Order: sequence, then C-alpha cells, then structure tokens
Amino acid sequence: KIWLKRTKPAKRNYRVLLCIDDSESMLRNGAGEMALQALSILANGMSQLEIGELGVASFGEDMKMVHGFGNPFVAESGGKCVASFGFEQQRTRMADCIQGALEVLTAGSEGGRKLCFLVSDGRVERDNRDRLRALVREMSEKGILLVCLVIDGAGKDSIVNMRSVEFVDGKTKMTKFIDDYPFPFYLLVKDVETLPDVLGDALKQWLEMLARLESRD
Repeated sequence: KIWLKRTKPAKRNYRVLLCIDDSESMLRNGAGEMALQALSILANGMSQLEIGELGVASFGEDMKMVHGFGNPFVAESGGKCVASFGFEQQRTRMADCIQGALEVLTAGSEGGRKLCFLVSDGRVERDNRDRLRALVREMSEKGILLVCLVIDGAGKDSIVNMRSVEFVDGKTKMTKFIDDYPFPFYLLVKDVETLPDVLGDALKQWLEMLARLESRD
C-alpha cells in the first residue's frame, strides 16, 4: 500500500470522516480486506486533491476514532489505522455509528462542507431503519453528505438478493432487503479489481455535488 503525504495546504475546506465496519461479518467474501483498500484509495485520493481534513473511525458494538481530524494522514497514519481493525466485533450498531459520526463532524467545526463515507457489508437491522432515516435527515440538514459504500457479496450473499421477513396483522410478509433502504446515497462494490476506478469516479461525482451545493449558498 502506498500512503501519500500532503505537502501543500488544503485547497478546499472539507472535513471527511471514513467509518469502517469492524464486525466479524466483514470477513465474509473478503469484505474487510476490500474496506481497508478503500481506506487507502480514499486517503490517497484526498491527499492528491487536497480537499481538507480526513478522520477515520471503526464501528461495530461501538464507534471509535482511529485517526482524528487535524492530524496529517501520512504513511505511519495508514499503518496504524489498518492495525486497528481486527473484524472481530459481534454486532454492527449502525445507528449508533451514524450518531457518533454526526457528533464528531459537528464538534468544534464551523463552515466548510462535510462528508461521511460509511464502509460496510450493508447489513442493516430492520428495527433500526426509522432511527437511521432520522439521523440521515439530520445530517443533511446540517450540511453533511453521507454515502454508504457497500462491499457486496455475489449471488445469494448480495444484499440485492436478500429477503426480509416481517409479520403484518398476524401474517408473514416477505420483502426485498434493499427495499426501503435507509441510505439515499449508496454504492455497491463487488470486485476488488474495479475498486480504484469505482471509488475514483464516485469521489469525483460526490465532490462535484458538493461544489453545486456550495454555489447555491
């Protein structure tokens, strides 16, 4: 892995938080390895584009910052971040992660756009969806763009093909897992070889979206 050092002042005042799922389900289909590659790609892309501060957090049972804002992201930073992930946590409390991300991104920060990249296998507990939608809405109201990067499996392991079961009026109802997904912006990644191109294109689009939002302010 190559971790680039930013040597010039940031041209844009963006604060970007990268949250990576550290639960054991990320070991399935190599999702954890792909998540760490996504960390490397995004860190290098931000360094080259000089778009501001980068923070990195892990989440599962709880959320923990592994690289704080205000510290330059250099080679040593990348190595320390990677060493922080063991993918051994038993649960993914995604709503708690979003709540923590909201607090971190708004604490002691005035002005500038904020982005939150959530890297996970995309499994969301159905009873948390209403809370997640409320938190996503609150992020949007506070000028934070949240994007969920789903490291997706193939075939029946893909969240596109998963089904959810719920009971309505005493009857069983089957629905697609992806229906009513609480994240308005999400990206499915299946192939590690295409990860750099997919993330590069996506990062460019998200920055262009932020630029359009800034032009309206």
